Parts: sequence; C-alpha cells; structure tokens
Amino acid sequence: MFKYRDGVDVMARLSAVGWTSYRMRQERIMGEKSIQKIRDGALPSWRELNTLCRLLRCHPSDLIEYRPDD
Repeated sequence: MFKYRDGVDVMARLSAVGWTSYRMRQERIMGEKSIQKIRDGALPSWRELNTLCRLLRCHPSDLIEYRPDD
C-alpha cells in the first residue's frame, strides 16, 4: 500500500515554494477537489503526483512510500 512518508505535509511544502491553493486554482494547475484530497491526506492520482513533483522539484519517493499490508 502506498502512503505519504511520515512527516510529509504536501500543502506546507507547496506553500514554502510559493504555490498556495489559491494560486494553483487561479493558474489552473490543480482543481479544488484535488487540493482538498491532498489536504485530507488522501493520495493523489498519478497525474496529480506528477504535477506535485514538478512544482516541488522532487521525486515521487520524496513524498510517498510503499508499505506492505501487515
């Protein structure tokens, strides 16, 4: 099962590099539904993950990890 890495706050990281939810909506980077899903801690779609990595200039493994079902 894929999960966010411990301690990862995607919205805080985005804000730190200048991407507020308002700016993402205004520039049509990501819709409100996708932003809310990330705020709620739900994993993004592959397309959204690609967008997040582009905005944050990171790799998917910087945000998520695989944890086997226990």
